[in-house]
Amino acid sequence: MWFSESGRPPLPGSRTVCGYALQWGVPSAVRPGFDEVFHQGSLTWPDDLPLCRNHERTRPLVTLGNAFRLSATARGLWVEVDTDGVPDGNDLLLAARHGPLRAWSISFKATGERWDRTGDTPLRIVTAARLLEVSIVDRGAHHTTIGILSRMKQAA
Repeated sequence: MWFSESGRPPLPGSRTVCGYALQWGVPSAVRPGFDEVFHQGSLTWPDDLPLCRNHERTRPLVTLGNAFRLSATARGLWVEVDTDGVPDGNDLLLAARHGPLRAWSISFKATGERWDRTGDTPLRIVTAARLLEVSIVDRGAHHTTIGILSRMKQAA
């Protein structure tokens, strides 16, 4: 079932896909040998940040603007894409709803981090990072990704 950010079932007809690319403060096993967690407020991004499919940076789908929006909420990094504003938007929408594209992923350059090695698995704590791109992917690196959702206008 598809839900909007409010958690209510959406109305039919949406062409927007959205979800959390990551949640603040929740560790994820993104690489062998260590887990990773982001602090709230740790991410910045350029005005022309690209949205890619499976991290294919040579062929970005769209850059930040009317069709692709990001926001850092109290919960995490929220992503919205209006598929009408994306070349091949129909294919993207179908792949998100019924096909292989089920999650979000980010590429970033950490500019501030520290390590906690007190547990069984070392934990990389990202305190500052610059996003390089956001991708819609088949499997998100952070298990805290809240899949691809369909965001639609709520009934009055």
